[in-house]
Amino acid sequence: MTLALLTIVVSAAPRFLAPGPVAQTTREQVRVFVETDGPLSLSGADGGCSVGPRFRLDGGATLAHCTFTLAPGRTVVSASTPDDGGVLTAEAVLSRYVTTSTLPAGVEAQGFGPGTAHRPEVESVCAQCHQMERADGGSAVAFCSTCHAEVTQRKIMHGPVQQGACLACHQETSTPTRYAVRWPIQETCFNCHVDIKAAMATKAFRHGPAAAGRCTTCHDPHGSDQPFWLKKHAYDLCTNCHTEKRGERHVVVGFVYGDSHPLRGRPHPLKDRTEFSCPSCHNPHAAQSRFLWQFDVTNRESLCRTCHQK
Repeated sequence: MTLALLTIVVSAAPRFLAPGPVAQTTREQVRVFVETDGPLSLSGADGGCSVGPRFRLDGGATLAHCTFTLAPGRTVVSASTPDDGGVLTAEAVLSRYVTTSTLPAGVEAQGFGPGTAHRPEVESVCAQCHQMERADGGSAVAFCSTCHAEVTQRKIMHGPVQQGACLACHQETSTPTRYAVRWPIQETCFNCHVDIKAAMATKAFRHGPAAAGRCTTCHDPHGSDQPFWLKKHAYDLCTNCHTEKRGERHVVVGFVYGDSHPLRGRPHPLKDRTEFSCPSCHNPHAAQSRFLWQFDVTNRESLCRTCHQK
């Protein structure tokens, strides 16, 4: 008698390696890493993305990379693989917050939160294909840019990034995730920007985000397309919060340029090759007036006379 051996193959559900559960980010695009032992499809709020090359891991499973574009708010990314007529799924929740939105619950001001791939259990998987340790004496920015080119190749680079000094702000040996920011955000910035630190300590009034230590509400610490590494054009950035100014009627009616003072699109009268914008009159960090007027003035006439002598 011949015995027939029946082999039943049971697939395991896909497993998200990164981002981790309830991950937060300010980035429009985020890379996801999924481990699976079968065919894989990924979907999310943007309709999904095509799964890139699959990499064989120790133990027989494969790792898939995929980049998602995130709308502001909460996005659920779903990974699915077929299993004996059914489907096995796993989900990851990604929250993207933008400049003016409320900080999501549980977000870490120091570091990246649970979404980073620099967790030991994830790095051990990545190390099967990638060099996860910087060579002795090797450039930090060259090492980081192999994965983080989007933050090391900006039009206007922040000084430490341009000089390859990633580890001036990020700690290579931090735990439980590596490369966390060394200090709280404001303290990190104040290590170099001592003039702003002094102003914050001595001026009578402080701008809300700056007083709260949220420098990255307005500035991208790596670089951007805007001066001072602003996340948006100054007018667009300011009117995200100061929505009543979006109509561009400001200060006085009957001004020489029209029915109100210009807020953008005009040359700065005191600075060559500089556009006039909100920070031309208002200090975004601290000042001596509650309206945060520049030049340490405390009344409107003094402010106007800095440009208009008559």
